[in-house]
Order: sequence, then structure tokens, then C-alpha cells
Amino acid sequence: GFTTWKRPLSLFALKAFPYLCKSLKAGEVSLHGRFPQLQVAVTPSSAYVRSHAQLMLDRVLQNEMTGKRLEFLGLSSEEELGGDGTVGEESSVLNRTNGFGYGSVETASSARNAMMIAAHTHRQLKEAKEGSSPGAIVAASMPPAVASAGRPSKQPANAIPAPPALDLLLTHSLSDRADPSSSLGFLTCTLNSTNQILHPCILVALFGGDDSGRDDGAISWNPAIEGTPLPRFYADGAAKPLAGELITSIAGGEMYFVIDALERLLSPRGYDPITALHGGEPVGRRVMNMLGNTPHELGERSGLTGLALRKEWASMFGKDGGMEEAGDDENGEQDGSAIGNTEGLIRRESMLAKFMSFGLSHNSRLNAVLSPCIVDESSKSSEDGTIRIRPNTSTRFFTDDTQHGLCIYLGLAELLGFDLERDMKQSLYVVRKLQHWMKKEFVLAEGRVGGNKKIVGSARDVAETSAPQAFGIHSIQELRQFLRLDVFGEVHQARVESRLGRSGLVSRL
Repeated sequence: GFTTWKRPLSLFALKAFPYLCKSLKAGEVSLHGRFPQLQVAVTPSSAYVRSHAQLMLDRVLQNEMTGKRLEFLGLSSEEELGGDGTVGEESSVLNRTNGFGYGSVETASSARNAMMIAAHTHRQLKEAKEGSSPGAIVAASMPPAVASAGRPSKQPANAIPAPPALDLLLTHSLSDRADPSSSLGFLTCTLNSTNQILHPCILVALFGGDDSGRDDGAISWNPAIEGTPLPRFYADGAAKPLAGELITSIAGGEMYFVIDALERLLSPRGYDPITALHGGEPVGRRVMNMLGNTPHELGERSGLTGLALRKEWASMFGKDGGMEEAGDDENGEQDGSAIGNTEGLIRRESMLAKFMSFGLSHNSRLNAVLSPCIVDESSKSSEDGTIRIRPNTSTRFFTDDTQHGLCIYLGLAELLGFDLERDMKQSLYVVRKLQHWMKKEFVLAEGRVGGNKKIVGSARDVAETSAPQAFGIHSIQELRQFLRLDVFGEVHQARVESRLGRSGLVSRL
């Protein structure tokens, strides 16, 4: 539909929320902190797009003022982020030529100046709304004029950059050619998020224990005794041992099985842009690395990465050529060792689970957040003040993190040939519990699996999820084709064929 749009389009995704904001009172939002790393995926993957994204995001996220640095994801990322280092080479060239070869990056003082003007405008708007300042309405309706130091006014916006920036911004690196849409960069954002693991696990731990025989997740709560009107999501929910156990098992095990096998099949050999950022945040990643619990190590110890590779070989080339010799036997064993998610794969799992519960339940920035609940009105008249509450399944804790979080991992695991009941059992347990409260079927319930039915692919409401099966993808080959689609809907093949048809030579063929 962008038939009259002349400028190039691009899309970006931040790996994590840049700010930790909480609203505990209507109309008030508090900034509790900033995420330690600012990492972004952009498409199309090119130096030109990255340079513009850097300029824009540095200003929006106030990087000059805070001292933070934007990091790009995907095959072109820095080597410590699993890429080939292209981004670092680009930065050195563009820094020497002041960005595009003209002007300079916005300074800290100008960023602060913009913030002061924005704050002044906000005050004017408030005064105008309250009618406390004469002439404020006129002033507030005028946008602040912020002079940007990013480009001198005498330089036209589309000026040709000076060499060597000109060559760099017009050409493509090998990594950009290998993954022109930066699908691996966006997969890094999708598969290394934390909320989609934390929220569902805490919900199950908090509401999973039913003390009345009801199966809607309802629990009892006494505000007078507990000291809060509703359970605190992290301080009360994450404090339950089950929360730490589920989070550790999924985020440090089942999730790692999936991303290691998937990366081996999708990423060029020797590069690991997805697994390089495992664990969601830096501290947890260092701990898992130190304990020998990286995705690569867990993929090898479980045998599941090898299983996925053998399955893909068989689907592409058949089972001849040594497949029988290299495969596992009918009992799921290879070379005398069991394949799959077995006990003891995650080193120090019990310790990690306790630390997880303690850390989340004692986080001062999170401990005031209340749980998403609905109060049973009939219970408000109890003599001792105890009320009945059940989870509010219309909140984002359910609608985002279940079908657009855990269901993606389960769908990918099914594509990879994993036995979901064995290898993804905790993820299945959590999704089955939550979908029951939601009255949905994102995965088949226990007892309904059999014959040719697939736990994810055959589920009634799979189309409401972001699992690959919701898009008609049922194999790794189909996933590869899907990831090659142009994100802006450009049909390059049809356009080229139409032009070729105008050739006299081709038209006679």
C-alpha cells in the first residue's frame, strides 16, 4: 500500500524494555530504572539502516546523557554477541567521518536541553489544562523548537556522504547478504526474553494450589492478615518455591534445548547470535556460563541437538548414508546414554531455583506490584474478612506471555522433533494450566494426544498463538522459507519475472 512512499522503510525491535516503569496508582507512572543493555535488531540489514537507527535511538533513549551504548543484533553484530564484527568496523569508519560524512552526533548538552524544553512544555500543558496560567494554552500548543546538532543547517538532508562512509553505506557485508532481513537478530529478541517465562510460572505458583476444589485458579486471601489488598505478584508469588523451580527448569533447560538446536539449523556454521545472549540478562548469563549450563552444553548433554540434526537430515536426504548407524535406537538412546530432558541435566538446579525465588521476591523495584486478580463479590461478606480471588485472564500476563511466549517454544520444539511430554514437560504443564483458566486450547490437553495428532499443531486455538504452526509451518524447511519473506511485502520474484517477460528473447521461450 506504500505506492507513493519514496523513502526507504525499516523496522526495528529492542530486545528488552529500555525502562522499568510501574504504575501503582491511576495516572501516575514511576521510572524505577533502566535495563543495563540496549540491544536492537533492524531490517533490512545494512550499514545504511543501522546508521539511521543508531542516530534515532540514541536520541530517543538519551544515550549521550546516560552513557549507554546501542548494540545491534544478528549476524552483523559484534563477535561477543555471536556475529562477525561488521558493526564494529562500521562504527570505526563512521566515527572518523562524523556519521554520514557531515555533522556530528548530538551532544549531551543538547540532549539535556531537549529534555528541559520537553519538561517546560509539559508544565505549560498542565497549567493550561488547569487554567492557572494566562496565555499557557497558546504556548503549550506550540511544539518546542529544538535545534539539532546532528546535521548543520546548511547541509541538505540527502547530501552525498564523504568517502569512505559513501562506500560503506552503499555496499553490503557478507553477513548482511547471508541474512538480509536479519531474521536471526529478531529471533534473538523473541527467544531470549524474560517476561514470557517469569509471568506464566509465577501465575501457576500463585494460583495453582486450589483449596476449594474449584479449577479456575481461585484462592483465599485475607487483606487484614496479609497486609495488602491483593497478593503481590513478585513478593508473594515468586516467593513460592514452585515459581523458582518452574522458571529454572524452563528458562535454564527447556528453552536452551530449543535455541541451541534451532540455531545450529538456521545460523551459518561458527556463528551463534541467538545463544550468545541466552538467559535474558547479563548476570544470569554469567552464572549459567560459569556453571557449564550454556545452551550449547545443555544441547549436547541432552542429545536433543543431535536428535534435531538427524531428523532434519532424514527429512532432506532420507535415512540412508549412515543414518541407521548414527541414529538413536527405539528406546531413545544413543551410545548407551539416554536422549532427552532427564534428571540432573541442569547443574546446581536446586540452588539456582532458590536464588531465583529469593531474588525476584526481594526485588525492591518489583515488590509493590499486585497480582492480576478478580475478586469474588460474594466472598466480601465473610466474617473474618477472607476473600476469594481468581486470576484475571484478560491481562497481558496471560494474553501476551502464554500464546506469544511459551507457545512459540513449544511449537519450535515440535518442529525440531522433540518429544514434548518428555523434553518440554514443565512448559507444557504451565501452558496447560493457564489455558484451562483461559478456557482455550493452545496445546492438546493430557489424554487427548494420540495417533497422528500433534500437541501444538492439532490444538483447537493454535491460530491465536505465534507458534510456527499458526502460520502453516510444520517443518524446519518451511520455517527457513518463512524467514526469507520480505517483511514489507515486497514480491521481488514476481517483479523481476514481469520485467523479464518484456524481453523479446525471453518472451519467445
